[in-house]
Amino acid sequence: MRPRIQPNQILYRPASSRLSALAVLSVGITLVGCAPAPPDVDWPTYLGDEARTHYSPLTDITPSNVGTLEVAWRYDSGDLAPGISVMDTSPLVIDGVLYGLSPTLDAFALNAATGEELWRHEVGDVGIGHSQRGLLWWPGDADSGGASRLFYVAGSYLIGLDPSGGEPLSGFGEGGALDLSTILDVEPATVQGPGVVFGDQIVLAVSDGGSHGVVMAVGVADGAAAWRTPTEPVSGGAPTAGMALDVDKALLFVPTEAAMAMAFGPKPPDGDLNASGLLALDLRTGESRWFRPIYARESWPGRLASPPTLVTFERDGVVVDGVALATRRGHLYVLDRETGERLSPTTEQGGQSVSAWTFTRQSIAASSRRPEAAEAVGELAASLDQTPWTPPSLSGSLMFPGTDAGVGWGGAAFDPASGRLIVNTQETASVLRLLEIPAGFSDRNAYFAHCARCHGADRKGLFEDRAERYGAGGPSLIGVGDRLSRKDIRTAIDRGRGSMPGFEHLSELERIAIVRYVLTAGDDFTVDDRTTEASHVFAEPRTLRDQDGLPGNSPPWGTLTAFDLATGAVDWQVPLGEYLSHPNLGLGAENVGGPVVTASGLVVLGSTPDMKMRVFDAGSGSILWDADLWAAGHATPTVYRASGRQFVVLASGGGRLGPPSGSEYVAFAVPE
Repeated sequence: MRPRIQPNQILYRPASSRLSALAVLSVGITLVGCAPAPPDVDWPTYLGDEARTHYSPLTDITPSNVGTLEVAWRYDSGDLAPGISVMDTSPLVIDGVLYGLSPTLDAFALNAATGEELWRHEVGDVGIGHSQRGLLWWPGDADSGGASRLFYVAGSYLIGLDPSGGEPLSGFGEGGALDLSTILDVEPATVQGPGVVFGDQIVLAVSDGGSHGVVMAVGVADGAAAWRTPTEPVSGGAPTAGMALDVDKALLFVPTEAAMAMAFGPKPPDGDLNASGLLALDLRTGESRWFRPIYARESWPGRLASPPTLVTFERDGVVVDGVALATRRGHLYVLDRETGERLSPTTEQGGQSVSAWTFTRQSIAASSRRPEAAEAVGELAASLDQTPWTPPSLSGSLMFPGTDAGVGWGGAAFDPASGRLIVNTQETASVLRLLEIPAGFSDRNAYFAHCARCHGADRKGLFEDRAERYGAGGPSLIGVGDRLSRKDIRTAIDRGRGSMPGFEHLSELERIAIVRYVLTAGDDFTVDDRTTEASHVFAEPRTLRDQDGLPGNSPPWGTLTAFDLATGAVDWQVPLGEYLSHPNLGLGAENVGGPVVTASGLVVLGSTPDMKMRVFDAGSGSILWDADLWAAGHATPTVYRASGRQFVVLASGGGRLGPPSGSEYVAFAVPE
């Protein structure tokens, strides 16, 4: 049984806050019944609104009372997902009801004030092996009799539910599930982010995992396709992340990216290529309004992993409507919403034009935390090509910021009062390599040598009448790609899983071959797949680490930053997070998941591997409060008011930066 958070368990509660809380309580007792409860305030859209600002207008929780926060309720959403179980997305709250997803993509509804379960919808095998992509709320209209609808993506299916009881929507797809693969040309179809609701349509961005993808709209009533726009002819790539919507302008902003590393081979192509950019679509027609390249050349995919954020701020006495995009490479771009014109300055870096605004360092220095570790890291780094934008090679290259650095899925928060963009980032370096597959190498033989003894030559696993022949038993690997992601399978090989040990002795090439074989091998086991000539394959990127397993570059390794969009200046930046293995270093840590900023001047987030939730002062960056979680909170928090009380809810899913994984949603509030 997983341990649970205890009521009132917090790690930081200033004495002054306790005294002020008692004083307020004594006065409040005399006023009970004199004032009506404040109205409910919803969180009806992923990241708070269609603009993806991560902003809450609530002011009930303030810098002066945040120290009294306690656990108000918690809810265990169900079984962990197979493989690496995570919860990446945040719940919605509408009219006092919280709607969320479990790690296995079952949907549920709770009383948002108490955490009491109201209903649960089990999605079954459709959700196995797929990530949370968020929930979508359609409020209803006159044609529907005012009836609202709830949607979410599970794999290639768009699920439609009646939010009053969780029943599948009749007439939507087949039994409330629309198979997107039946109306798309891309295969496999991967939905990027939760999508947006516009009028009576649901708009989704879909990629094939390479350079092909579409943005498409389907009707909320029956799932009928309204329009579809292939992104590759316009942008040269496919959608990569969540989208932002300007409702008044009917403009949708979509990050796109070509599969650059896969296209390069051992050498980059000649000439410029739009490796990534931001695409603006007119949602009334689905037509492209503008496209702005971000990186003309790229050495690894996934540089645009964050949803754009729509920002309005004043610069030199002029009100600016912009769209901000923070990248994995640590650059911040601000573009004009109407035209795509760059509003942030540019500079030259490695032969291409990039934004001059950065929130991470752009050059690496070895960590000096331990001299002996620094020497080893420095020797490795010196042996690698550190030229910016260098693709992987047989000799190896060093990317800084690395493949998972900068800003990822969580995105940035925007404080409209101060005009600040607030982002949590990580600063680590990655080692990229090409591996040579020699002539005569066989994926099949790699599997036979290391896996067949337990899983069978035919990959069907072992059962009672096979035990003598094969020895210790292992489960069937037929259809394993439907149950586990490629990353899950690779992690099982690297670290082990259940009774299966890790295979640390295998070469990188053998590990890649085994993953490829179990995912793609056919039924004819006599086929000889030996290579006839030498070829190349990309090794998994490796984070540069020291002898303690900590990042090998100089700290801070994770930061929380407030960026003034009017001046381009960093107002404040503080280290964020710790490592469980090395607590209290004060050097920051790798982190996943975004922040929320409130009108009362608070920044709230989880994100870190030390399994804490923290609240910072939005004006100074000073930490005001933190609390323990039983698994890291890698989703963005949800902030709302229900039954007269403001709550902050965080999905405690873990898994991203190491164990443990969890399935609890935890709600914090000031004591009543």
